[in-house]
Amino acid sequence: MIAGRPTNLWLGLATAIQGAIAVTAVALGADPAIVATISGAWGAVFGAIILVVAGQPPTLSAGDTYKITTPTGQPNYEATVAAPPAATQPTVDPAPKPGG
Repeated sequence: MIAGRPTNLWLGLATAIQGAIAVTAVALGADPAIVATISGAWGAVFGAIILVVAGQPPTLSAGDTYKITTPTGQPNYEATVAAPPAATQPTVDPAPKPGG
């Protein structure tokens, strides 16, 4: 997500802008093969940038609050990230069994 919008909307916007620029360049007399090559390469670069930025995992630490959005008609919630539980110590069998 970028600015609260899902990745597919940003990719759609980038593709639409790329197409509009390519059509305009060809309409102004540029060679369509060159425009397609350049447009395709830069479209891939912008797509990769969008996916890297939008695909980052959320980073929450203990004590951070976050909002839980529910379907319409139900209340939204706010929760706090709990600290992880303490690790439990493994138990050691004091008397190993014979033969194994």
